Amino acid sequence: MACLLRRGLRPDDTTVRLLRQCAELCELNVRALRKESRLVRHTASLCFELGNQVARATWLRPDDPAACALARDALHLARACQPLVFPP
Repeated sequence: MACLLRRGLRPDDTTVRLLRQCAELCELNVRALRKESRLVRHTASLCFELGNQVARATWLRPDDPAACALARDALHLARACQPLVFPP
């Protein structure tokens, strides 16, 4: 987020907002995992969806050379949540 803000994006920009939400939700998901909460599947599902939204939002920024890397990282995050959302 800090990198995007330094590049001139506003704090209310969609990508910055999604990244902030994603970070907060990941934190919540980690806490749920540590507590072995019954809600882990729900929080992981939200992380999965938000990771995909971040990837979509950043992929659509062809003017930003770092957008591709951010989209890739967001997709990795979504894939990491996938086994919790869709258990084998």
